[in-house]
Parts: sequence; structure tokens; C-alpha cells
Amino acid sequence: MYCYDRKSTRKCARLCAFRLALACAFALELAGCSTPIFWTDNKALLYLPGAGRRSDEIPGYIRPWERIELIEEKGKKGAKCKPDEKDVLLAQLTDEFEKTDSPNIKRAVIDAMARVSSNYSNPAAEKLFTDALNSDDLALNISASRALGVYCSEGEIAQQGGNARERKFAIETLANRYRLAPYSLEPGSEEENAKRKDVRIAILRALGSFKEEDSPLLLETLELGLNGEKLDDGALMTEASSSLQKITGKKYGLNGETWLQYLEYKRGERSEPPEESSLVSRLPQISNETGIFK
Repeated sequence: MYCYDRKSTRKCARLCAFRLALACAFALELAGCSTPIFWTDNKALLYLPGAGRRSDEIPGYIRPWERIELIEEKGKKGAKCKPDEKDVLLAQLTDEFEKTDSPNIKRAVIDAMARVSSNYSNPAAEKLFTDALNSDDLALNISASRALGVYCSEGEIAQQGGNARERKFAIETLANRYRLAPYSLEPGSEEENAKRKDVRIAILRALGSFKEEDSPLLLETLELGLNGEKLDDGALMTEASSSLQKITGKKYGLNGETWLQYLEYKRGERSEPPEESSLVSRLPQISNETGIFK
């Protein structure tokens, strides 16, 4: 066989490689090699020499990704269910959370329970959210923060303001967790500080789902985010500013100093609110010296 151009050469090379692999597979098969050359669940490919099944089908066994899909479906279904059906789904999800060690499945359960519990006060879900938010698992902390925002901000009850107790509970839970993740000045604590900051950002973002009248801790916690810490790169201030804009409707962009002045005005420490800015001035600006968004 002769190859006259690059395209033909590549085609010949692929054909030769396939024939070589096939020949090796037949040789290993004849030699009685028990280790598969490649793994597949495709029934047609399993007839090829050297093929092995990726995962045997076990009656009653559900693969992790399939379990997550089922959990997500329960969350979507539960958001529109009647109370008695919600009770059943919440019991199933709680059991799923308690019996698994998979962090991915736990996060999926947290997200699903938030949607099932919207429009429906549920102490069991609140306890699970609280436990997940205060656990040592960073990913669970973030999922629980998001879940508390969804739990109290989605659905007809939330829109009509009929879940004041739940909203107050969520804000207090998030605010308490925010204060329990301070920056550390100890040498070698950079990684831990980064994790704590991710949790704080998730909490500040979730607080943007609430209203001023829900709890005095709402604006207090967002003010902590505006002040940030000496080791912060501005991410907390940016997230707090974004949430304050959603809550108040004021147009101060991501200017943390202006938001602090507005909060001082709200407390009566200033006689007038700061002047709202134009759209252009509210856009993030890049420093010519550092290249960092401001």
C-alpha cells in the first residue's frame, strides 16, 4: 500500500495501528490473558477480543450518577407537590443523605431538599441545612448556603411574604456561620483562609435573596463583607455590594465605600444618603498598575 499525501498517510497510520491492536488482542485472547485490553458497556464491542465490561449490572444497584439524576428529579417534582407528597419526598431525601458517604450525592440531596421545601416549612430540612452549613466539608457549606437562599426565596409563599419565620431563621443561620469562619494570621494558613473565603462568598451571595425587614442581621452581615479583612482581595466586598444592590435597589455598583456610607445613613449616622452613580461609573474598572478589577 502506497501513501502519496498527508491525508492518506494519516489514514494508513490509523489503519495500521488498528490492525496491530487487533492482532495483539487476538494473541492475548489465544494466550488466555484474563485482563481486558479496554473497558466498555457497549454490548456490540464486548464481542471483540480483549474487551471487558466496565461495570457489571447488579440487580437493584443504582450507579452514583443515576442516583444523583433521581435525586434531582425529586427536587423538581417536589417543588410543585402537595404537602403530603412533600413529606414523603423529604423523608426519602433525608434517608438518602444519612446513608451515603458520597459528597456529590449529599450536595445533590441538599439542593433537592431546598426545592422540595420551598412553599413548605420543614424543621427536618432546616436541621439538615444547618448541619451541612456547619460541617467540615467546604462543598457542603457552599451547597447549604445556596439551599437556605432557595428555601426562603422561591415559591408563592416566599413571594407573598408568608414565611417570615423561615426567612429570619435562614438569615440568622447564615450570619452565625459567617462569623465562625474568620481569617487566620498563623503562618501556613493560606489554604484554610481560601476555603473560609469561599464559604463566606457563598453566604453573602445567599443573603441577596432576602429583604431588609427580614432580620437586622442581614445588613449587619453584609457590612462585615464590605469591610472584609486585610488578607482579602476584594471578593467579599464585591459580593456584599452585589447582594446589597439586589436587596435595596440602590445604584452604587460595586463601590464598597459608598455602600458603607449608605448603611451609615440607614443607621442615622449621616444626614443624607450618598449620591447614586451613573451606569458607566458602576461598571468594574481595571487598575492600570495591577490589572485587578475594582
